[in-house]
Amino acid sequence: MRTFFYLLAHVPLPILQGLGNVVGWGLWLIPNSRRRAAYLNIELCLPEATRAEQRRLVRRALCSEIKTILEMPVIWLAPEKRVLKLLRAWHGREVIDAALAQGKGLILLTLHQGNWEGFAIPFSKDYPATGLYKPQKGIVDALSLQGRCRFGGQMEPAVGGVGRAVVEVLNRGETVYFMPDQDPPPGRGVFAPFFGVPAHSPTLVAKLAHRTGAPVVFFYGERLSWGRGFVAHCFAAPDGIDSPDVPTAVAAMNAGLERCARLHPDQYWWGYKRFRRRPEGEPELY
Repeated sequence: MRTFFYLLAHVPLPILQGLGNVVGWGLWLIPNSRRRAAYLNIELCLPEATRAEQRRLVRRALCSEIKTILEMPVIWLAPEKRVLKLLRAWHGREVIDAALAQGKGLILLTLHQGNWEGFAIPFSKDYPATGLYKPQKGIVDALSLQGRCRFGGQMEPAVGGVGRAVVEVLNRGETVYFMPDQDPPPGRGVFAPFFGVPAHSPTLVAKLAHRTGAPVVFFYGERLSWGRGFVAHCFAAPDGIDSPDVPTAVAAMNAGLERCARLHPDQYWWGYKRFRRRPEGEPELY
């Protein structure tokens, strides 16, 4: 498996993305749970889109998911010069610098859209940063840690209580980054709107922002066509994300995530069952 990953790391990006299109088309053509979830999510979140637009969006989103997976060996293992060159532009760097200048650290949030590590890993070369991650099994976990820490970044497993470790990072005036666009375990989330649909969402960001006063910035890594690389987009969080009222703060967090997804909806992972946990009394969706 390790050898396979190293081989993929040396394949030109246009070829990997072309393969991603082939596999993504297959997921779109053959009935499967990922495709069903993508159709339902898009119908719920983007009801204004025509049926033809929704079909096209499902296909492109599934292709984007596979492209992200195939690109990871390149970002984790390819030569440093090649990886850094893939980040073609960075919009909103001044927002990052202004946030860090406050001296309270930085909470940097992203979502499963485009290629987030195409920005996060190069970011750690210039800014001390710690990422929260979900441990994987076997060699994938080891390779992902090797790649994510290759430029000096640190990783903290998102298991159990991670609040103390994150607060320590922020107290040092450094950056912590993670992806709060997933359904947390029971007891660690509240329902807040995401595209107008109640989504069980993590409360960690709300609690950290209020407790530490650390500013919050959102980013996503846009994938350019024809294997040309990625463009990072950063912007400040909506008002209210540091509110002492947790539901208000979580709603602001989801509004920031939604803004990212709306800017490039074809690169968002619509196949994830984001609304699998429902408010009491509501029917299951999937």
